[in-house]
Amino acid sequence: MPATSSPTGFVLPEPDLEWAEGGPRSREAGDVYFSAEDGLAESRAVFLAGCGLPERFAPGAVFTIGELGFGTGLNALAVLDLWRRHRPAGARLHMVSLEARPFRREQARRALSAFPELAGLASRLLSQWPPPLKGLHRLHFDAEGFTLSVVHGAAPHAMEALEFAADAWFLDGFAPSANPDMWSGAVFAEIARLSKPGARAATFTVAGAVRRGLAEAGFTVAKRPGFGRKRERLEAVLNPDAGRTASGSQAFPRRTAPPGERIAVLGGGIAAASLVRAFARRGVSPTVFAAGGWSSGASGAPTGLLTPRLEAIDRPHARALLNAFDYARRLYGEHGAFRDEGILRCARDPQGEARLKRIASQLDEDFEWLGADAAEARTGVKSGRGGLWMARAGRFDPTGLVTGLSGVQSVRTERISSLERLPAGWRLLDVERQTAFEADTLVLAGGAGMDRLAARLGLALETTAGHVILADGSPPSAPVAWGGYLAAAPGGVMLGATHIRGSNPGLAEEADASLRADLAAFAPSHAGALGATRSSWAGVRAAMRDRLPICGPVPLLGADGAGLPDQFAPRLYVLSGFGARGFAHAPLLAEALVSDLLDEPAGLERSAREALHPARFPIRAARRG
Repeated sequence: MPATSSPTGFVLPEPDLEWAEGGPRSREAGDVYFSAEDGLAESRAVFLAGCGLPERFAPGAVFTIGELGFGTGLNALAVLDLWRRHRPAGARLHMVSLEARPFRREQARRALSAFPELAGLASRLLSQWPPPLKGLHRLHFDAEGFTLSVVHGAAPHAMEALEFAADAWFLDGFAPSANPDMWSGAVFAEIARLSKPGARAATFTVAGAVRRGLAEAGFTVAKRPGFGRKRERLEAVLNPDAGRTASGSQAFPRRTAPPGERIAVLGGGIAAASLVRAFARRGVSPTVFAAGGWSSGASGAPTGLLTPRLEAIDRPHARALLNAFDYARRLYGEHGAFRDEGILRCARDPQGEARLKRIASQLDEDFEWLGADAAEARTGVKSGRGGLWMARAGRFDPTGLVTGLSGVQSVRTERISSLERLPAGWRLLDVERQTAFEADTLVLAGGAGMDRLAARLGLALETTAGHVILADGSPPSAPVAWGGYLAAAPGGVMLGATHIRGSNPGLAEEADASLRADLAAFAPSHAGALGATRSSWAGVRAAMRDRLPICGPVPLLGADGAGLPDQFAPRLYVLSGFGARGFAHAPLLAEALVSDLLDEPAGLERSAREALHPARFPIRAARRG
């Protein structure tokens, strides 16, 4: 398995641009991003027509496009414009595009302003424009049934981590003389691996190295009349006998069988609601079981803090979970239940402060280290400590988001106590051992409430209980977190949260005293101004022992409890183990899981999927043994 991590940080450099009347030009490559004559007409002639579009779109089918060179996003907008005018009934479109030097939002805005006929679509793309963080960023245009995955990384390294089967390829990197790495034999081999037999590829260049590389990878190549000043361009078709080679380790499957028509989801919190949202995007309606109804798995507190998981080293799971946070905040913003006011993260000791400073140096400009005075000015909380300002973080309404994401999806309130395996699916049994439902595919998406059921399947969820309180007082101008946290909330000031191992949160009075003492140690003057407690809430978090979530097929266990890495429970999946970060991580992982079930382009890089896979513990144990 190729390594996909880097110790040099999470952010890719922006392009070094010079601007001319015809659009942006790369100083480094000495090449333009699109034709100065008419970039949109070029996209339509070279890539759309070159790949046989829209004639190859088919009713009820998923059409997938791969692209090398996302650049300004012009090709994505061109194909989306074509798709919305020619979309067949029931069809969906996926596009996976790679970029090694991602444009920043304002650079893209300036470049795309040259195409007024695409202004509406460009505005929607820019509203979702991903930060320059490495890895896979998933964007949605739900009204059109279009999903765009922008992968920040250099080919072929980034391609090795991808899993999809393309019907078409737009090869739109800089000229081979300026960017030889993108036109290497390794890249052409990856293009073939990531293609269906019969896939078509189009490019503006007719360089001999490109013709030979495509041919060696299994494509039949032909020259065609070029666009504008270019006399010729290339079209290529992957030979039917070239086939696709398997990607990834079979020890970590994406799915164990096609899902069938009857899909059940067990859970009533943010993971289940995120699954419902991801299925609904594809016109699928699962049957949901939650004994307490929707929000039974969500915090009943009036506010929560949405913050990213922070790590100082670029590793697959860290990269994926950073991008999951951005995916969640974009999704929540659409529902009007998220306030991106920023959050200050402080450390408890000098070692922790040094770590936060190191993290700030590894991230983009929306993560900024503030000294003590600047931190106080930003938040109104005097602690005498500096902190990491996270501009994209903010507050959200937990219950509102769960109900908002679940939409009109009804929920069945039978309590499911056990499962029985069927020849092709699962039988869900209630507490009376009566059949509640027979599912072709079952996804376990509960938290601490399903710990016993999970334990029977060998998924050892560890629980931590905690309290938060709502008190009278003046709220900070922006939330502050230091282990505990302080934030404005409807009706007062939210103070949280205690962490008690196990599922018993203890007495509310003891938790109240503990939270106030912790605040007094962090910010004495603010603690002294905190008034009486109005209300409190208790909850239980569920996590795996490595504090990473689990997402994927459930591995079968032997009689001795040892994992069998090559065996998985058919059509049984799990999305759980989020600890205190379900709202930050569940939406993207739900989207990734549904993509896997429906055999769509993967929503995570392969190394990240394997790092979060439910089989990671038994597989690691087997490899050590």
